[in-house]
Amino acid sequence: MKYKYKARNQAGGMQEGFVEASTLDHATSLLQQHNLVVVSIAPEKEKGFLTGLSRFWEGVSAKEFVIFSRQLAVMIEAKVPLLAAIKSISGQTTNPYFAGILDSVLSDVDEGKALSESLKKHPEVFSDLYINMVQSGEVSGNLQKSLENLANNIEKNYTLTQKVKGVLYYPAFILTAFFLVGFIMVTFVIPRLMSILRETNAKLPLTTKILIWVGDFMSHWWWTVLLVIVLGIVALIYYFRSEDGKREFDIIQLKVPIIKKVLQYVYLARFAENLSTLVRSGLPIVAALQISGKVVGNSIFEADIAEAAEKVKTGGTISEVLVNKPNFPPIMVQMIRIGEETGKLDTTLISMSNFYSREADQIISNLSSMIEPVLIVILGIGVGVLVFSIIIPIYNIAQGIK
Repeated sequence: MKYKYKARNQAGGMQEGFVEASTLDHATSLLQQHNLVVVSIAPEKEKGFLTGLSRFWEGVSAKEFVIFSRQLAVMIEAKVPLLAAIKSISGQTTNPYFAGILDSVLSDVDEGKALSESLKKHPEVFSDLYINMVQSGEVSGNLQKSLENLANNIEKNYTLTQKVKGVLYYPAFILTAFFLVGFIMVTFVIPRLMSILRETNAKLPLTTKILIWVGDFMSHWWWTVLLVIVLGIVALIYYFRSEDGKREFDIIQLKVPIIKKVLQYVYLARFAENLSTLVRSGLPIVAALQISGKVVGNSIFEADIAEAAEKVKTGGTISEVLVNKPNFPPIMVQMIRIGEETGKLDTTLISMSNFYSREADQIISNLSSMIEPVLIVILGIGVGVLVFSIIIPIYNIAQGIK
């Protein structure tokens, strides 16, 4: 159950948020373990938008998953009882939300439920891949190895994803700053400068006339333009979060030059890594394919992988389906076919995962070196237009006065 709390931290400041726990006492105890003095705490029933909003701020990072998985694997290898291991990790976790989830899992395990069964109660935190890997480890009696594989899998996927995000953050920040500065200039600064040019009745370049018109419009209607932009962004986000919008966005991603190649390699590496991990853990190939498709991160790839799973279910092979899919290169299909024929699918998939991870790294490195000069050119063009449209006419007028 989820509890909303208000508490005072060690610095004396007030802090509020949500904590997951099986009982009110567990929730209070959990907060106290994190050096918080509880002021008020009560069960929280969230619905609709509020649930999504709270989930945006809360959550468990990939780093926390890796630490949890590795710590649990080490404790199990050291023959520490599962209850004691989870309790110890929960007490050391600095994220109250995750600690609350672990506390709830601890209660379920204490009642005699399997770890995988306890994790299933928290699908917003633990993915199908994570739950099935744990379940496979429990069935095979090698939970420690499954947790180590999970930690490696999460770490590799996280590293690859962050590299892609990292290369996009810089241009996104620069272009956003450029847009904000341009908006302020056109709305508040340029109209005042243009008043000087109007009074002279001098012959002005076309770009200056356009700038004057834009400045006049923005000085009166800037709030409307800003409102339209904000509403447009909100509408796009809402649409791309819908099922149809997400699919459309996934299609667009795979059509953008340069970016499409990076994302394709990332998705291929993620698919190969996840499927290899699941196959190596002993999960049936059909279930492994279905789970891998769900966590690959792109609905187009997911549909292709789901089709392959259906083919395997009727006695076919993965390569028979993927050979006709444009997003799966011939070399990967060939390697999968070899793996299926030799019974070493997990080994060939690991090789392909490493290959596409390296290829994605190389493209990202090249892209990073290309982005800076492209941004400089874009900013230079923007500054050049302003100089040509404002400074040069003012300079010519000043020369005429002399």
